[in-house]
Amino acid sequence: MSELYQDYLVYIDEHELECYSKFKRIAWLLLRTTFPIVLFYRLSSHEFRLIKYMAIPVYKIIRIISGVQIHRSAVIGKGLFLPHFGTIVLNRKATYGDFLTIYHGVTVGAKGNASNDLRCPVIGDNVRLSTGSIILGDVSIGDNVTVGAGAVVVKNVPSGTIVVGNPAKALVRSEFQLGNG
Repeated sequence: MSELYQDYLVYIDEHELECYSKFKRIAWLLLRTTFPIVLFYRLSSHEFRLIKYMAIPVYKIIRIISGVQIHRSAVIGKGLFLPHFGTIVLNRKATYGDFLTIYHGVTVGAKGNASNDLRCPVIGDNVRLSTGSIILGDVSIGDNVTVGAGAVVVKNVPSGTIVVGNPAKALVRSEFQLGNG
């Protein structure tokens, strides 16, 4: 369950809760953040049946209330962070790396039909999927990538890039540096 602990650490870091007592941290995380979604996602796919079967009904309710649709069978690496509540739909067959940040309004979908050739995205490590971004089909998103708000990714994205627009295009380094004239 190291994934859950890494998720916890990411939430502690992002919300700057290091100076609080453990009780205040837990109370803050459970009552004021999206951490319960991540917690029950991890518990509902736990290897121990008792924990898994106790967490599944709670997770189903949390999915309905929050609008975050992460299937229990989706395999997501450690350090998952959801900064905001809102509609998030993740394909269960896609591959998700470590330290993934997903903002509200994100959709990760497949192309093809279930009985035929279903082609799903592969998302690398340290990826940020910004508000309203859409990733569709047999695409690969490299490590250390930021997908901009409203971007529609239908082609592969190399590591270390920022993509924006519909269809998504990589920014040239000079376009996102300050002070260029």
